[in-house]
Amino acid sequence: MRKIGFASSKSKTLEIMPKSYQVEGLCERRRMFFAMFNDFLPPSMQIPLKDRTLFRKDIRTILHERIMGGFVLKVPRIERAQRVVCIYAAETPLLMQYFKQCTTPRERYLARDWEFEREFSVLTGYAHPAAEVVALMFDGREVALMCDLDTLFAQTVYRRIPRQKNTKVSFDAPYIHVDEEGRRTRLYPRWRQVDPKNIAQRKPHLEAAFEQLEKEPIDALYLVYPKSERFTRHITVQKSPSLEVKMIPYSFTFANRKEKSCQK
Repeated sequence: MRKIGFASSKSKTLEIMPKSYQVEGLCERRRMFFAMFNDFLPPSMQIPLKDRTLFRKDIRTILHERIMGGFVLKVPRIERAQRVVCIYAAETPLLMQYFKQCTTPRERYLARDWEFEREFSVLTGYAHPAAEVVALMFDGREVALMCDLDTLFAQTVYRRIPRQKNTKVSFDAPYIHVDEEGRRTRLYPRWRQVDPKNIAQRKPHLEAAFEQLEKEPIDALYLVYPKSERFTRHITVQKSPSLEVKMIPYSFTFANRKEKSCQK
């Protein structure tokens, strides 16, 4: 199970970013990461992919700035009516604990009166969007984010399938099903490398796919893998004239543009 994301070591951030066909630059790989990870963020906290300059920063910094953007940290002006401020009882301890782990002066100032709890437990179901993001990258003691690449990949493929009239697309993890006019197609995305000259490398996947076609109510099955320099075209594998599985290369074309100002 491959993981991607970031880990923290003292004042440094170690990023583990995915690579795909023609997506090699660091900024492009960060943008590709958020194109997949955005589905796991609250709508108001999702990262704007059009702002390419944003991805010159590491993903921890991008997420942290998004968290801090969820608060209004300004001195109130008493001559003007102020907006009602909501107090989130469950979120406050989480945020203070998180701020204690930050190295920036503003966050440490906000948590100056908070005593760090060694046995702090992160809950679920936080109401504030910023707290939801913190809960994804903070376990109560350390800041890190490691995601299952297969899960992110499958979610991305599912989200980007065109929704057409009289067609139903469902995500029945780990599979994606497309139902149209009584015909069911199964897609199985996995982040694995494919060598067209060595199909035997994916033999266990193919054997399982043929078994599913024979025993389950599905009419077609596609194994979806990331596109690579060697794997650029569909590959059809037949067990018999009436039984075949297709191996599909998936391209992240949204991250193909090169950014000269980004460090590789």
